[in-house]
Amino acid sequence: METYELVKIIGVGIVTAVGAVILKQTKPELSFVLCLTGGILILLMLVDALQDTVELFETISSSAGIDSSLIKIIIKIVGIGYLVEFSVSAVEEFGMKSIADKITFAGKIVILLVASPIIKGVFQVVNSIINLI
Repeated sequence: METYELVKIIGVGIVTAVGAVILKQTKPELSFVLCLTGGILILLMLVDALQDTVELFETISSSAGIDSSLIKIIIKIVGIGYLVEFSVSAVEEFGMKSIADKITFAGKIVILLVASPIIKGVFQVVNSIINLI
């Protein structure tokens, strides 16, 4: 990611924050929509950098002899974590902490489900080590 891209992201963030503060006094519902839109725009600006990072991890995993499916699972887990954090922040901004807590819980469950192949693999390795002893 280039420095100018980061400056653009910071600019969008500042404009979004100032606009949200101004709108919050007169139209709080539009303030929420503006925050959500600004956040989505920032995420879209990061897509290219994220694609480069995923390609880097795939290159490293193939050169290290690591199964690419494991790397994909780890990248999914990180992505789920970021999406949940973004969603929770947006919902909390709207004042719905109880819903935000439920989104966090759902995110943890989804991460557990996505990570199940890794957990299964760890148990298989431990089991094979125990059987060798």
